[in-house]
Amino acid sequence: MGEGKLSFAEAFTVQRRETDLDRLSMLIRWERLRYRIDKLLARSREGRPPYDSLKMFKALLLQRFYNLSDRDLEDALYDRLSFRRFCGFGLDEALPDATTLLRFRQALGEKTQRLLDLMNEELQAQGVRMGQGAIVDATLIRSSAKRPKAEEVSEVDPEAGWTKKGGQYTHGYKAHVAVDDVHGLVQATVATGAEVHDSQVFGALLTGEETAVYGDKAYGSAANRQRLVQTGTKDCLLYKASKKTPLKPWQVWLNKVYGRTRQTIERTFAHWKGVLGLTRARYRGWAKNQVHFDLLAIAYNLRRALKLIPCR
Repeated sequence: MGEGKLSFAEAFTVQRRETDLDRLSMLIRWERLRYRIDKLLARSREGRPPYDSLKMFKALLLQRFYNLSDRDLEDALYDRLSFRRFCGFGLDEALPDATTLLRFRQALGEKTQRLLDLMNEELQAQGVRMGQGAIVDATLIRSSAKRPKAEEVSEVDPEAGWTKKGGQYTHGYKAHVAVDDVHGLVQATVATGAEVHDSQVFGALLTGEETAVYGDKAYGSAANRQRLVQTGTKDCLLYKASKKTPLKPWQVWLNKVYGRTRQTIERTFAHWKGVLGLTRARYRGWAKNQVHFDLLAIAYNLRRALKLIPCR
């Protein structure tokens, strides 16, 4: 090519506008994460992946950003230069197929909560101020399997459960989530069947180092409140009246005060369902959905970070 002329790829790079994926590429110290991911995968029963682990991890984030199946993600990596550029795949580099993407996600297994912790540490290092308090709640997700008869166990998705809310029965799962009390950034997730009561997962969402914990009336049991006392955590759980014991005026007032902060998590769930596509469970079984929820949490936190950190 003559002197002063650009290749098509170079011309494309010069003329295109900066995208959110470009900003994420510059925002995060990805090479620092590569070492951590490699360390986690070294202990995996699946063995080392055939492709670079960081590139594969970033591909799974794209899958969550755009709500893609494994097959759709494989096609998009071939079709979209922005996807290749974000992951770090060269134009002449072999790309992972749907089966390889599936196996890499399986290799992450129970390690995705640690990846979420690492990403949150990185976001804080880049200037995202996270609150020291936590807000806990759960959201229902319908199973992708054919709905069985009322209260029966599904043959193809037996770990999905039944629950009744607002007079309607739902067959599926719950995503139990803890977010920080400032920006609603996800700190932890737990996947269960829909039948598991919110209060049963309360302790699993917390580290014990929170300064305050907010939650709706489903969490306000004596056991949960005692747990907060034992860890020296401010109890901001809403109070629930009973037929024999109406709420005292001070409890009504506190419910209004705490409720304003607690609403932050509703915005998180709205984004998960309205933007990231969590309207039905993509996978079957607790373990697969646990990985899915953790990757969704990382994707959501990265999207929020783009708005919380000024352009550089």
